[in-house]
Amino acid sequence: MEFLILEQIRQMVEMAEQARKTLGDYVGYEVAYDSIALQLLDEWIERHLRQFSQPSKKMRLLWISFLGEVFRRRHWGEWVIQERDAKGGLAVLCPKEDGGRHVVDISGQVNRRITQGIAASLTYFYAITSIELKTAE
Repeated sequence: MEFLILEQIRQMVEMAEQARKTLGDYVGYEVAYDSIALQLLDEWIERHLRQFSQPSKKMRLLWISFLGEVFRRRHWGEWVIQERDAKGGLAVLCPKEDGGRHVVDISGQVNRRITQGIAASLTYFYAITSIELKTAE
């Protein structure tokens, strides 16, 4: 696992802001980095997949950046690249209340959301992972 450098973090934040603005335009009000916005993100992904079964890399990265920023901001996490198979995936390393750390696989979850549909809801994933961050293993 390696931490993203400042320029990479800046790019992730910019993409997350772009996604946040798109979500806000969709609902007609400013969207925060929270679980309500993740419900909107789930809807956005669902609508997009009805038109395009394979979203572009840019679209995936927008979704990844937004989900990651929600975790980073709400759980004081840090962007990292984790080794996963032959390719590294974007993740957020979050502190746990028991003093440990937990790697949240952001890229993997967005990919599961795309392939498994709403059964892999980002809203549900966020809720469950948030609980895990507050409990001891």
